Amino acid sequence: MIFLACFGFGACAFLVLITLMVVRRRPQGFGLGILAACLVTLLWSVAAALQTWWGPEVARVLEGACYAGWLLTGATVLAAARTSSQARTAGTLIIPVSAAAIGIAGIANDSYLALFHPGALLTSSQILDRIVISVCGILLVENLFRNTTAGRRWHVVPFCIALGALFAYNLFLYCTAVALKGLDPSLLAGQGIILALCVPLLLLTMARNPEWDIDVHVSRRAVFHGVTLTATGLFLLVAAAAASVLGRISGQWATVVELALFCGSVVLLLTVLSTESIRSRLRRIIAENFFSMRYDYRTEWLRSISTLSSSHAQEPLSSRAIRAIADVVDSPGGALWLQDAGGNYAITHQLNMSLSPGAIEPGSGSFVGGFNDGTQIQEISRKPVSLAATAGVPIWARGTPAWLAVPLVRQARMIGFVVLSRPRASGVLNWESSELLLTIGQQVAGYLTEESATRTLLESRSLIDYSKNFAFVIHDVKNVAGQLALMIANFPKYGEQAEFRSDVLRGMEGSVKKLRDLINRLRPDAVSAEQSENVDPAKIIRDVVREFDGSEVEVLAEIVASERLVRISPSVLKTILVHLVRNAVEASERGSAVVVGLSCENGSACIDVIDRGCGMNADFVRDSLFAPLLSTKPGGHGIGAYQARELVRAAGGDLAVTTMLGGGTTIRIILPERAGERSAAHLDRTAAE
Repeated sequence: MIFLACFGFGACAFLVLITLMVVRRRPQGFGLGILAACLVTLLWSVAAALQTWWGPEVARVLEGACYAGWLLTGATVLAAARTSSQARTAGTLIIPVSAAAIGIAGIANDSYLALFHPGALLTSSQILDRIVISVCGILLVENLFRNTTAGRRWHVVPFCIALGALFAYNLFLYCTAVALKGLDPSLLAGQGIILALCVPLLLLTMARNPEWDIDVHVSRRAVFHGVTLTATGLFLLVAAAAASVLGRISGQWATVVELALFCGSVVLLLTVLSTESIRSRLRRIIAENFFSMRYDYRTEWLRSISTLSSSHAQEPLSSRAIRAIADVVDSPGGALWLQDAGGNYAITHQLNMSLSPGAIEPGSGSFVGGFNDGTQIQEISRKPVSLAATAGVPIWARGTPAWLAVPLVRQARMIGFVVLSRPRASGVLNWESSELLLTIGQQVAGYLTEESATRTLLESRSLIDYSKNFAFVIHDVKNVAGQLALMIANFPKYGEQAEFRSDVLRGMEGSVKKLRDLINRLRPDAVSAEQSENVDPAKIIRDVVREFDGSEVEVLAEIVASERLVRISPSVLKTILVHLVRNAVEASERGSAVVVGLSCENGSACIDVIDRGCGMNADFVRDSLFAPLLSTKPGGHGIGAYQARELVRAAGGDLAVTTMLGGGTTIRIILPERAGERSAAHLDRTAAE
């Protein structure tokens, strides 16, 4: 079972490696040699895992083929390394050729014994052959490392470690067999573990050498979790071994000490793994030493977009902007500075930082100038402290954890900067960190600028709505002022009459009420509040008709459809009708009549204001009738018709005009009918009658 477990583990590891190589892209060049060696290694691992059932002969042959394959692969890489360093000597191929010859001889010897002496143990010649192959492999690795230029060693170090571990363990295994006069099954099974441990190093080699035509992408997250898992396993093994040793000590407290040591080790391990500074330091070490680029740009870009686009209600954009930049260098917090109207920079938000809220950085100061128009970051902790505020570290940064300042640039203009606190794991900033910080800073600046523009647009829209309501109110105030002026003009003539004085008093009370309603209409929530009632338009029509009693032009009501309810404010509907009826009266000749009718068509209540005046042409209706601030009346504001249509549309309806020159005008108000509520009102009234 030990062979099945250990070599099965190694077989699974190489199966994953081969799958990645084949799925990502078909290997070429050096990649074909590595793929062939990996395939032979996979076959050897499977044969060794199952040798209990079908015998060890096949596994022995494949073992020799495996080591010969890795010798040939290493020799090919060594030859290329020597050629690239222009060390073309006769001794270049001595080690590769010798290693390949010995490997082929070993395979032939194993194959001969497997065919003609099945079941036989390893002979002395076979063990010696394997020792020689291991020594040649170690020499090959040493020559490969020494003959690779210093600038290229970073690319081949993982490959050298993998091959070196493979041949070193093989040498140790068979030297031990010579010393002990036999093979230790446990050490022999350990070959499977060594094979599995070589797979991450081979993956790293392929990722560092794309010119080998093996497109294998190694995720930084996978490497981080793999290293963490491996370190955790080794730590627990050491802890278990220590506890086992202590458990052999005789005495009553032996078991207690053993359990306490193991449990304490687990608690210590969990504490270490949950410490963010240690995790951050491990991520930085992996990024700096295992990858050609410090950052995975795709991951960093998606992370910053996700952070900035988050719509969490309790975290404003300014806080998310700080986090988007701070996460690049694993900083716990920072402060956002934005440019004000005077060109200076002030703190607008802080995240896990405590700078003075009232600090101001002059736009013309040396610190802002240090950003070089937003093309470079500034490491504040490295600036010399000076007594002058304009030199060295700014006053607001002295004695604070301020570490780094990143400019926020939008369309060649620096709108602000972010000051970051010291990271959890210290590290050296290089050009790659600087470029990534500047790029994400531009993205943050875009989001902040868009939010500011949106806020300004909403404020402008609110002001526009307020101005529109104010214009409507001015128009209605003009009507109230006209009524009061008419009362004052008639007072000298009819002031002695008690009935006239009573009418004037009622008119003034009505005017005061209208003025209060107009003032309330300027409130932002006035429109929504006014649209919350169900109104019987027939009642409003009758009230409006009564207001024009005694007019030179008769105003009549023709209500065809009764018991109709519409949803609109009573005062709004009355204002609309008064305006339309007044315009109809002014357009009509003395002695004629204006009709206000109510009917129902297609589920809507239709209120028609009909006059027999001079009418209007189609061009005037299309271009001028509803144009705001355009009036044909002397002293008019051009708001009335526009106001009427906007109020009707705000209630969910519409306003239509039918007219012709010399044929009068019909203005129709169309409002959606509340059918269910009409039926209920009709039933209540029927029951009451």
